Amino acid sequence: MIFVLLLFLLMSLGFVVQDFIPAIDWAWHAKIFAVPVIYFACAISVPFPVMLCLAFFTGFVWDALNHLSVTWLDVNHAAVEVGAVVNNGSGAFGFSIFLYALLGSLMHGIRPLFRRGRWELPILMTGAGTFLLLTLDYAFINFRRAGFSFPIAVWNHIAATSVLSMIVAPFAFLLINCLAKLSGYSIRYEGLSTRKWTMT
Repeated sequence: MIFVLLLFLLMSLGFVVQDFIPAIDWAWHAKIFAVPVIYFACAISVPFPVMLCLAFFTGFVWDALNHLSVTWLDVNHAAVEVGAVVNNGSGAFGFSIFLYALLGSLMHGIRPLFRRGRWELPILMTGAGTFLLLTLDYAFINFRRAGFSFPIAVWNHIAATSVLSMIVAPFAFLLINCLAKLSGYSIRYEGLSTRKWTMT
């Protein structure tokens, strides 16, 4: 229980830190999205019902803080500011809850690997999850605009953001493990024992 409360506090801190992370101009205005990275790390370390609670909390707070109506239809402008547009709640309020629950479920599918101490695939999945989050959100914005347009600047931004997410993902996983040790929560297990077959 203490570990879960610490995760909710960590997610809350992620929302604060997110506002102070600058965009990287030379990387197509990409930036590190602390909230999705922390969420994916939290989602893979807790049981499924707790993950759904985290998804609701993360999506609701994200939309509550950033929900804006679409004030421009210029796709080129959106491409330059895609970091804000894709994640500013320009879609329907609550859509982020659905996205985080969906992507958290995908992360939860590889939870046994994370619990065995194998971080390779979870790190890759963090990048893939960020890519899907941005792509689906931007596609929904295009759907509401009644016109689909994906300039190359948008794809460059999404790809660069996904790579940055993979780079910082190990630090998020390490932080989660430290919180688990501090709270006495056990994440790792040894897995199934292997049977040794002998010839008779």
